[in-house]
Amino acid sequence: MTPHPRNARIKGEPQAPNRFIFGDAVGEAGLETSEYLVHTVSPFFICRLQGNDFTEFAGREAEEFASALLFDEAANRSVYVCNRGLRLFDFNFTGDAPTAARLQSICDEAIACYQRLHEAYAEREVGPRPREMRQGPTQPLPPVERHQAIRALRDAARAAAQDPIHRAGFAALVQQALMGGDQAVFTEAQLSLLAEPAVRALLVNSARDAIAFPEVVHPDGSVMSFELWALPFAFSRAQGGMWWHFPLLERLETPLADALDVPEKAILWISPTLFSVEMLNERACQNLMHLAGVMDAGCDFAPLDPVSSRATYDAARKTPDPQLVISWIPFLLERGALPIDQARQLSRKALDAVMPLVQQAIGAEMEYGEAELFAPMPWWESLHAGICAWNRKRLGLTVALIASKLGGLRDLEAIAEYQPEMQGYEVGLKLRGRDEILARAPWLMVPDVAPDKDACWQDLCACLREADIPLSETILKLH
Repeated sequence: MTPHPRNARIKGEPQAPNRFIFGDAVGEAGLETSEYLVHTVSPFFICRLQGNDFTEFAGREAEEFASALLFDEAANRSVYVCNRGLRLFDFNFTGDAPTAARLQSICDEAIACYQRLHEAYAEREVGPRPREMRQGPTQPLPPVERHQAIRALRDAARAAAQDPIHRAGFAALVQQALMGGDQAVFTEAQLSLLAEPAVRALLVNSARDAIAFPEVVHPDGSVMSFELWALPFAFSRAQGGMWWHFPLLERLETPLADALDVPEKAILWISPTLFSVEMLNERACQNLMHLAGVMDAGCDFAPLDPVSSRATYDAARKTPDPQLVISWIPFLLERGALPIDQARQLSRKALDAVMPLVQQAIGAEMEYGEAELFAPMPWWESLHAGICAWNRKRLGLTVALIASKLGGLRDLEAIAEYQPEMQGYEVGLKLRGRDEILARAPWLMVPDVAPDKDACWQDLCACLREADIPLSETILKLH
């Protein structure tokens, strides 16, 4: 574009406006009680529009559409009325005024356009049409078949570690194991390789890559390559339970793509399924292998049975149970469409663009209190960043409350105990030399195909070391 000289004539060929334009106006007293109609072609005019009109005229009770152009002698003005409860008045013409019959005909068309406008508003408020929900397989294998599948995967990992020529077939076998209904196949295979760190690392990293860089093969043989990203989303609830399907989240696609400068023809698909820590841990992230295929088919992925899950949520939401939740909104990007450095530079712009839409989408299906949205990142980085930030926030709030009561952190120490059911540590805070626990806070492991307990412990140690709070571990003894 070039600057427009101040004294030059206005140049250009603007696109003609719509024939009928409807809108509100604000005066000194605030929003006017009437809407406005602008007729942008000859005869040009502006008039006011009001609803809930019950003026009597010959066609008021007719079932079919009926209208009339009346003259109000007391107010000295022409008034258009119809049996749809709408009235047009205060006609201000630019140029010659039309005949009464011509004006009535134009107003009939305007009312039809106005009704279509409100139908579009209603359709927009209702949201997108429901899509088919698809679940991944969850049927475990018979014991003999499971043992054979575990052994085959373990042997393939060893062969791939020794000779790179086997890695193509190995990657396919890893995908097959993740997409099967028995999550124990991959889990037990990687656990059986704890004594062989290099082989286990190859197996685990292959699984992570399969989830982070999914590929969808179409019936015609074409292949779509994606990257899995996510927006970490933290929120509070005063009630029990948590719902996970939010259809209005798909409205984030265009604003998010624009804010991140994703190429116009590149794919960016938002998943309307929200994943909590518990949902990811339940299947060890393995069911994410189905996400790309389900979304590519135009359906929504259901990590749990929607009917029973909704019934559980509806029952739990009636019970007061204050909770803080960390979750993730996944989205698929066409591979190579968004460099990580570009995403970091534009993250603030992206958050400003989509946060109101996220709040609207979540609020339409579930009550929540405060909410916080984190920057978009590739899937595994997003999980790690979200959990690390959430752990520190929860523990920091707990320590701050204790410090406010005690007047400081002096003589405060922490005792951590690993809790398998919560996939993390329970951190108890107490005064040195006393047994009474003043408060407890969770410290969660990062959800993964192979969660790393040692990394979780080291992160907890580093956090408390920074706060100068001594830490010890209580080992759970089973009798």
